[in-house]
Amino acid sequence: MIMTQVGLTVFQYDREHDSYVAVGYTFHLCPQAFGCVDQAFIFQASTLRFLCKHNFDFNKFTYEGLPYLSKAEEANVHQQLKDKSLFNELNTTLEIDDEKQIQNYCSEVSKWLHTSEEGTMYLDVQNPLLRYILHNELRMRFPNVLTTDSLGNSNKVLIYRDKYVEGATSAPMAILEENLLFHLKGFSQIIDLLALYKKPIIGHNIFLDTVLIHNQFIGPLPKKYSDFKKNINNIFPIIFDTKYISHEMRNKLTYDEVWKSNSLRDLYEFFSEGKCKKLESGVNFIRLSTPFNVKQSYHEAGWDSYCSGYCFIRLGHWAACENMGKYRPVGPTEKLTAMAPYCNKVNIIRGAVPYMNLVGEDPPRHRPDLLHVKSVKERVINIGKVAFALSSYGVVDVKAYGKRTALVAAHSHHTADKILKQFKNNSDYKISMYRAYKHSTAGRMTIWGGAIITGGLLVLLLTKKVHK
Repeated sequence: MIMTQVGLTVFQYDREHDSYVAVGYTFHLCPQAFGCVDQAFIFQASTLRFLCKHNFDFNKFTYEGLPYLSKAEEANVHQQLKDKSLFNELNTTLEIDDEKQIQNYCSEVSKWLHTSEEGTMYLDVQNPLLRYILHNELRMRFPNVLTTDSLGNSNKVLIYRDKYVEGATSAPMAILEENLLFHLKGFSQIIDLLALYKKPIIGHNIFLDTVLIHNQFIGPLPKKYSDFKKNINNIFPIIFDTKYISHEMRNKLTYDEVWKSNSLRDLYEFFSEGKCKKLESGVNFIRLSTPFNVKQSYHEAGWDSYCSGYCFIRLGHWAACENMGKYRPVGPTEKLTAMAPYCNKVNIIRGAVPYMNLVGEDPPRHRPDLLHVKSVKERVINIGKVAFALSSYGVVDVKAYGKRTALVAAHSHHTADKILKQFKNNSDYKISMYRAYKHSTAGRMTIWGGAIITGGLLVLLLTKKVHK
């Protein structure tokens, strides 16, 4: 799974007018292939349907998507540049059309050297990867020429007939390599800048986002969950999740005052339409420098990023005023101070814990233990049928666990208790609390293995006593 879009909205505070100006961007990302790097990804049918429903531009993703490199891939490229193996790697993995193009460029240079007396020639090379290869190829084939990038047009390769011509120098290999890496890193440079300046990063329901960010811009997910959290915190030390914040702060409102749901759209419209009675005066004006088309933009990354930032500013204003006990204009520093208790806590949907703490131990689990369901009559358990049978008792998630068994995650202890009580004497399903030693294959094998070893030792002891 990969992110095909990344939304980034920068909010700048205007102290003179006590307002915010927001500049929003949507970046399309597309995996790249060069040398030994061939980034792979998968689509689910449901994902395609969702993207089509929300007018995702597949042409822009495919033809104009920005490249990117993870830190692990970047380190590999640096090593290849260091040991001089990248050029050969790129050369041997060129597509046929690109290889022909390089040959055509070299033929042009050869013809120019033999038939013309002009001191220089230009080659227009749009592809940065081919431009790097061409510089190297020309210097190998024609050792007497000098190649450099044309001033004022980075796409053109300037070639001097005489490498000793006065006032001209070949582009240093370090510069060529730097230009190549600049292209290969693509959007990763934005991630680097965000990490460098350590600005607060705001998102809504961003647990999956952090997983994808790690996979695409840091490297493969580590084996340890603690290492994952540490890696994310190293690049983004200040993260706020408006989904988690809204869950916590909604308890300060009455049923009639609170927003309809914690979805980003409902939360944004609650604040933007002035439905928060506590924020009727003194709030900062927020202006988008380039307006979005609201009707077509929800689930479009740039618009969602703007909505997340907008909600954060409103939630921060509310929290700061609650701390002070009065409602008045609030600056960005006061907002961040008021939101400090929510910093680096990322919402987890239907998880055993309410949030992921990026800077310490996660909170104690608040969900009930899993339930184990065994079909009494059916030889192959029907998951849909189980889910339907349990849905009237509360929110549940059902997952197949074997041919005749399933596991159930209940939303609350109340729901789990109701299910256990109602199905105590049920003729279709036998439901009990899940216990690994009892219900898992490994647990049963351990018990049987222990029994066999104990039995074997007992027989051995008895045998020894008989022989004595």
